[in-house]
Amino acid sequence: MVELGWWGAVAVGVAQAFAIFPGISRSGATIAVGLTLGLKRAEAARFSFLLAVPVVLGAGGSQLLDLARHPAPDGSAQPSLILLGFLAAAVSGYLAIGFLMRYLRSRSLYLFAGYTALIGVLAISAAITG
Repeated sequence: MVELGWWGAVAVGVAQAFAIFPGISRSGATIAVGLTLGLKRAEAARFSFLLAVPVVLGAGGSQLLDLARHPAPDGSAQPSLILLGFLAAAVSGYLAIGFLMRYLRSRSLYLFAGYTALIGVLAISAAITG
């Protein structure tokens, strides 16, 4: 197991910030930098998913605060529906992470990198051409 160190963790965190650009996957960017720094695929993926926890909690908390400040006029944001959506997202996210961790034990991310690069180029082209 490779020790990432303080600067390595900062580098992976900076890579996460690049996901604000179209076509750049947050997990793909953080995993790629982790691999570059010597982590094994499974270690890089695990670290990437751990980095997502504060981002997801922060985004969810922000959305809940917005909803509390500005309730939906039609009453569609019922607590039971929000809880159901949270549970569905949690289960599907857990299953997706499990799939990716199994996938990474024997395969690389080159196909995924090509796919996201293509989507990024298409998104930028669409934005430029209007």
